[in-house]
Amino acid sequence: MSNEGPNDLGDRIAKAKAARDARDAAKRRAEQADGTSISAGGYALRYGAEFGANVFVGGFIGFWIDKFAGSEPWGLLIGGTLGFAAAIRAIMRAYRELNARALEMTQGQNAPKQEDGTEDE
Repeated sequence: MSNEGPNDLGDRIAKAKAARDARDAAKRRAEQADGTSISAGGYALRYGAEFGANVFVGGFIGFWIDKFAGSEPWGLLIGGTLGFAAAIRAIMRAYRELNARALEMTQGQNAPKQEDGTEDE
């Protein structure tokens, strides 16, 4: 006969469930870490593509303004400058998105939010 009482089986089941939950949580963390590295590469590609596209489009529009208006260097310079400013703004927006996603992953869905959507410090 066994000396185990009726509560011993319940304790063993609870311990097994806790161990399974811990394994599942570790597996989810590992999967999120793998997804983060892929996402970081995607964001790096996005930064470069947005920067290049914004500067190119601004310069291209300025170039065509120069062709039609005959104001040779000024349209290109102003268009390129506006494209550069738009590129910086796009990179800042993408960087805020990346930080918000990283904060959400570290603090979970219940991270405190301010009225403008940013995190409390």
